[in-house]
Amino acid sequence: MKNIHFGTAGEYELKVSIIPHEPVSGSVHFHIEPTSSSTTEAIEKAIITVVIRQGEDAFQSRAVNSPSSPTIYDANLTFETSGEWEVEIKISTKLNIEDKINFKLSILDSGSATSNAAGIFFLFVFSVLITGSVFLYVRYGRKSKNKIISEE
Repeated sequence: MKNIHFGTAGEYELKVSIIPHEPVSGSVHFHIEPTSSSTTEAIEKAIITVVIRQGEDAFQSRAVNSPSSPTIYDANLTFETSGEWEVEIKISTKLNIEDKINFKLSILDSGSATSNAAGIFFLFVFSVLITGSVFLYVRYGRKSKNKIISEE
């Protein structure tokens, strides 16, 4: 997990990490750890929303914690294109009171190397299957049968 931002939103400090280490267009997992600025105590009951924006496009996801990790909030978002995105994280522990932080995140193009590698791998598997099938057919396939014609 790569730490991408540490900031203060009102009375909270937010540590934000992501997977993958180098964010590329596609799915990105956000890992948020909120603490109290004054006591440095972890926050277990908060409503956290992650909003991403690029131009007119905006997407949001609620970050959720789990009973096994009540101080860690996770959200998944999909970056449709590469480029500079604005990330906004909103946190609220009290009704109608919301604090937020904003920062920029550079998203790389997923590149064609991945799709080329997948295509080459597919062709390799396909050629092995075809070659193996032809080999088995030639070796064990139809054998010529000698016809015996009986005269009556």
